[in-house]
Amino acid sequence: MSDGPVSDAADWWMRLYSRRSQTNLYPLLLEYPDDSVEPVGGDYEVAADAASYFRSEWTDDAWPPFKEWPGLATPAATVTDADACAAALATAVARDGRARCLALVQVARGADAPAALSWLGMTNHMTAQELSAVLRSWEDRFGVRVVGLGHGSLYVSVAAPPTDVHQARVLAAEHYLTCPDIFYEYPEVDWSTYHEELMKDREWRFWWD
Repeated sequence: MSDGPVSDAADWWMRLYSRRSQTNLYPLLLEYPDDSVEPVGGDYEVAADAASYFRSEWTDDAWPPFKEWPGLATPAATVTDADACAAALATAVARDGRARCLALVQVARGADAPAALSWLGMTNHMTAQELSAVLRSWEDRFGVRVVGLGHGSLYVSVAAPPTDVHQARVLAAEHYLTCPDIFYEYPEVDWSTYHEELMKDREWRFWWD
């Protein structure tokens, strides 16, 4: 982990990201040198399953218009440009000053980083292992790549957002079950139109109080 902000952080992130298969080290942009991470070392055991997690969290009024858990959202397309989307988000995150510090995590895929780091950002809602299980599923279905995190923020790029309205609504339910805080704490987030944003956005932002 860097001691502070890094010059040309996005360029460094992209260089390190392009070599991740050789180094087995995955780069993350951090808001600042963060005390909310504590690498576990060895086996970080992402044993949870995303579908099982969502099903266990579902309630009758979890996400209108669904009265019952609708199952996992179905991806719309084959993922082809996930790396380019991740690089674009890294550039935006660093340019906007959201995260300019760097860390390297000994994982093969970014989804495993929260579990490997015992990240505490979402600890008021779910475990790091549960979050990593959800992120793994989103990686596989929607080409999500973890780009950065902070004390309670998570930045991920999205290469293959849903194109079907129904599936976007199902995905919105998954977002709510993962991070309800964004729907309660951000007045600009509209429950009724959130699925429409998911159909066009190439970045998903999550924040836990």
